Amino acid sequence: MRKTVILLVILLMVFINLLFVSTVFAGEGCGSHYPGGNEDFMVGAVPPAGSSVFINYLVDYNATTLKGNSGNNVGLGPNNNPKVSFNLNVLVNALRFIKVTNMKLLGGDVGWHVIVPVQYQKVSMDASPVVDIGTQAKTGLGDIEAGMGIAWHPSRTFHHTAWIDIVAPTGAYDKNDISNIGRNYWSFNPLWAFTYIGDKDSPIPGFEVSAKLMYWINTINTATSYTSGQDFAVDYLVGQHIKDWAFGLNGHLLYQTTNDKQYGSKATDPFTGEVTGVKSRFFSIGPAISYNIPHGCLTFKYQRDVWAENRPEGDKFWLKWVYAF
Repeated sequence: MRKTVILLVILLMVFINLLFVSTVFAGEGCGSHYPGGNEDFMVGAVPPAGSSVFINYLVDYNATTLKGNSGNNVGLGPNNNPKVSFNLNVLVNALRFIKVTNMKLLGGDVGWHVIVPVQYQKVSMDASPVVDIGTQAKTGLGDIEAGMGIAWHPSRTFHHTAWIDIVAPTGAYDKNDISNIGRNYWSFNPLWAFTYIGDKDSPIPGFEVSAKLMYWINTINTATSYTSGQDFAVDYLVGQHIKDWAFGLNGHLLYQTTNDKQYGSKATDPFTGEVTGVKSRFFSIGPAISYNIPHGCLTFKYQRDVWAENRPEGDKFWLKWVYAF
């Protein structure tokens, strides 16, 4: 009996440690500054010099499954029992402004942008009979992103752009909460995006392949001494344009390249308590449809997480409005 009580106490401490480092996906090893799948049609085709663009991203994300180190449904302790009941609801509206200047560098157009997200988030977690943490919801300003880059248009069919983005810890954060809108650390993201779109002389006019390739580097969360590992991430789209419409498949791939660290050493698996290192990986896919409107377009996307490790597994619904002026 005494050994059972001690084991339950140890498991409880491990689980609470997970919650103390919680962020948007209820665990620093289970989330990042980039939700994934943000970009789609024509991502590499930045407007010409002198242009200004406003983009509004509205995304609704819901997940009822939390995956562990091996892609399994998480539970507590080495035997993965009891199972963790998990529910995540996130609604984000992000406002983005892009300015392409008349300045030239390396043969391309220099631009800058800023993204300001406002977010509602609700997290529920339960691992009865060991512990029932409960539910917490928050609404507020998220972590603001800004950056500068260069855009090139070498041909009618191929466009590409390179940027360096920085995310600042502007969102509210409390290490004792299970739901946090901010992540309490800085992130740096060098990226390259491209678009190929067939013109009237191409084998398939209107056929598009676009991708945004990113490498995320994160600083330490000073409240928890936790450093999330570096991520290689890709937003992708394959589609076809037909007059004012565009149809395609889109999604996101994330592959964490380095282990999470805490107090300078490999992070402990928050569920099993084993010092195995923690890496997040996931892949999502779904349909996208876009319609041209005056000065821009409206895009609707659905993305399903089909593979996840140390991540929630759920569904994203996007509505994006692009307006150029």
